[in-house]
Parts: sequence; structure tokens; C-alpha cells
Amino acid sequence: MAIVLALSGGGARSAAFGYGVLASLAREPSTVAGRSLADDVAVAAGVSGGAMLASYFALYGPAGLPGFRRDFLARNAEASLRTSLSPANLLRGYRGGVNDRNGLPRWLDANLYHGATLGMLDRPGRPKLVIHATDLYNRAPFIFDRASFAAICSNFNDYPLAYAVAASAAVPVAFAPITLRNYRSKCPPDVEVAKVAAVRSENHPATLVEQQYRESLDRYRSADDLNFLKLYDGGLVDGIGTSTLLHLVNRGAPEPLPAETASRVRHLLFVVVDASTRLGGSLSETPDSPSGKEAIVAATDALMNVPNLQSFDELRRRLPSWRQEVVRWRCQKAGDRASCRDLDVSIVRVALADVQEPATARRILALHNTLALKPQDAAFLSDLGGRLLVQQPAYRRFLERLGSRLNSPSHEARERAAGQSL
Repeated sequence: MAIVLALSGGGARSAAFGYGVLASLAREPSTVAGRSLADDVAVAAGVSGGAMLASYFALYGPAGLPGFRRDFLARNAEASLRTSLSPANLLRGYRGGVNDRNGLPRWLDANLYHGATLGMLDRPGRPKLVIHATDLYNRAPFIFDRASFAAICSNFNDYPLAYAVAASAAVPVAFAPITLRNYRSKCPPDVEVAKVAAVRSENHPATLVEQQYRESLDRYRSADDLNFLKLYDGGLVDGIGTSTLLHLVNRGAPEPLPAETASRVRHLLFVVVDASTRLGGSLSETPDSPSGKEAIVAATDALMNVPNLQSFDELRRRLPSWRQEVVRWRCQKAGDRASCRDLDVSIVRVALADVQEPATARRILALHNTLALKPQDAAFLSDLGGRLLVQQPAYRRFLERLGSRLNSPSHEARERAAGQSL
């Protein structure tokens, strides 16, 4: 059993909503005695507020979930930041960012990650972390993985996790960008970068989005004026993490799964948690023009709405062919044994925007993209995330297939054989 989890942006709202989904997975038994489905999360992807939770989970695992509630959801991350609408802050925003490059990373490191680096997460037994920011030069995602750091000839292992997460959450004007140095002049041609550049096969021509991402990696080596990467909120290019997962999928099997997981998994579930709020509000109750804040919030949601839905649809459309590629990769490794074809893949979307009950929907719309929530709002969103996951028909069908498979005689025979081999 393995799960690929994608957590959208949306500040503390998305972190609380995603926390509820993960807590629900932690209550569901896995296929292995003594484990939960949260233990089976093999890939944790996140954007902005979702990246804060994904990174914490990748660092501490399911046992750390209560700590995230204590260390983030119950605290005010904005207490150490500049948030007031003052002339001084307006001037700071005009000059590059109300909050400098140290404010949010320092808070994240002191309260959540405690000196952790990207290299500390890249180990067997930990969920694979996939977070991204927006590279303003390329107008494309910068994925915090080894391939991206190889493209700029920088050190992946030592890069602070807090800075990667802060980059994914750096809303323009409110925050100064996180800056990465491009060391291309000191870097010889790299095989890993060339491998990433050749993403799709002849049977699957690259889309324009894939082509843009491929070209952005090449540009780190070729553009004379790309000496420093200015990284902002990852939601500018991918608000729910599915487009970033697709970039990994398109590199070839078994991405985004770790090879060890991909070689053994029989039941694979993609869970996309979308905490964006797209519909409703009081804008249309009167003929009056909306306030500036209302217009900005609604316009931002509108700008991200269709691309987010399109990237989810593309991931869902791509999964059957990706499954075939993984099966082919497994069979080549296993000598074409029948068991290598045994792979069940499903996808589930849990979305705040799907809530129809009027009072609940109004309460959701009142929770804007901030880094702090009242305790009752954090509890409300966490509970809602868990309940919406359990209510998803695709999730229930997956659990039913999993249960019938576990209770089948063939499964019991396989388990006995596995026990004997151990």
C-alpha cells in the first residue's frame, strides 16, 4: 500500500484542512498489522501552507502529527511578521517585500523544522517531499529536488528546509523573495540535468507546460543574466501541487514514487487536498463595487481556479498510462513475473469548494489566506478535512477493494509465503 498526497496552498487554512485529512488516514488501518494509512504515505507534496504541513510530516512522520497541531495550528505565525497596513509597510512592500528574507524562515526553523535540511529528508523510510516555489525569471516552478539543484550546481543536502518552505509561501509584496545563487559558471555539463530535460517519449508529445518547465531547467545553464533565482509563492504556477507531480511523472517511471516503493506497491492512492475557496461571498448581494480586499481575494482565486482544475484533470487523465509505464518498469526489473502487473491505482480529490451546506460554506469563505487561525477555526477545518475524505465515493471504493483483497484466499496465501520467506 502507498499513498501520494498533494496539499494545496491557502495559508493556515490549507494546513488545518490537510491536517484533518492526514489525521483521518492515521485512523485507518493499513494492509500491514500495526500500521495506518498515514504510515503508507510515500510522497508528500505541498504548496505554501500545504508545504508547511507536508514538510513537517516528511520530517517527523505520522507520530509528529500532534506536534504540528501544537507547533503551528495552535500558534500565531504572524506574531513575528509585519502585517499592518501602515505607510512604513507600504514602503517596504514597494521596495521588495514587507517582510524580509529572514522573518518567516527564522520562525519556521525555530518552531517547526529545528535546523533540518533537504538532505536530511532524502532518506529511505521517510516520505519523499515534493515542494516548489515560483521562479519569476522563468515564470515556472522551481522544485526543491536534486535535479533542480544540479541545474544551478548548488548543494541540495545542506539547503535549509525552512527556506524552501518559506519560498513556497512567499506571497509577493507581503514577503521578499527567497534568493538562490546560480553557480552555472563553475558547473561542468551534468548528466542528471540532461536526463530531466528529455521528459516525454515519442508516444506522449510534450505539452506546452511540460516544454516550458524543461526549457526553464536548460535556461539555468544558458541564460547569461540568470545569476540569482528570485523565488516566490508556489501557488502562482501550481496551487494544488498536481502540476508539479506531473513534471515528476513525465520524467519517466517510477517517478514520483521512490524506486523501492514502486517495485513493491500493489495498491496506490493519490489524494489531492484542495483548500482553495472559489465560489460565493457577498460580492453579488448589492450593486455596489467590492472593497479592494474583497476584489483582490476573489480575483486571485479566479486566476488560480481554472489552472488548478486543469492540472488535476491532467493528472487524473495521465494516471492510466503512467500505471502502464510503472508496470513495464517493474516487469523489466522482475524478469516479467506476473506479480509485477499487480497494481491498483486510484485518485481522490478532497476540496473545500465542494461544500454545499450554506452555513458551512459561508464560514469557509470567511477564513482567508493568513498564517494564523483561531483555535475553533483550526478545529473546524481539521474536522471538515477528515469528514470530507471519508465521504468521498472514490476513497470508499478504494477501501472496499482493499478490504476484499485482504480477505481473499489468494492474499492469505501470499502473506503466508511472505512470512515463510522472511
